[in-house]
Amino acid sequence: MSKSTSNTEHNVIVAGTIIKGDITTDGDFRVDGTIEGTIASKGRIIVGATGSITGTINANNIDIMGKVEGKVIALDT
Repeated sequence: MSKSTSNTEHNVIVAGTIIKGDITTDGDFRVDGTIEGTIASKGRIIVGATGSITGTINANNIDIMGKVEGKVIALDT
């Protein structure tokens, strides 16, 4: 059985997790924890209600429910 990839795959930073540094991904990314740095995605970035990003967000689509301090660059929505 071969493994296939799809656009429904995504990364999750759960509440209580802190990442200091830059993140680059081709897939979707949900942040419920804390990121200090730049996060860039060719897909969607979701900042959940408990999520916090201090830095730059650059993605095709961005949904923000939590806290963001920095530059937000959305190519679509």
